[in-house]
Amino acid sequence: MANIESQVDLTRKLQTVEHDKIELVQQVVEVLRSIQSGNQGELTVTLGSVVGLAYLLGVQMGIAPHQIDHEIINGYRMAKADGVSHADLEEVIEHLHNRI
Repeated sequence: MANIESQVDLTRKLQTVEHDKIELVQQVVEVLRSIQSGNQGELTVTLGSVVGLAYLLGVQMGIAPHQIDHEIINGYRMAKADGVSHADLEEVIEHLHNRI
């Protein structure tokens, strides 16, 4: 009986991950629509949804949110080291650094 329960739990987890993956893609589409329409309020909501779903998917896959934050910081630092100069990168790095 425990084997059936664990199979049901695994199936539910897989279904949840699949649902969240689809939702993430849909929210990315909404971000692009918001950018095109110029609606900053809608853009803020959809960007928040994308970030939140990314964290949620990470947790579902066994990745802690702080690990994701570290990877974002490392990626931006590597981009800077490669000569990518973007003032907004510093703001994002500082924001994430203060959260960790």
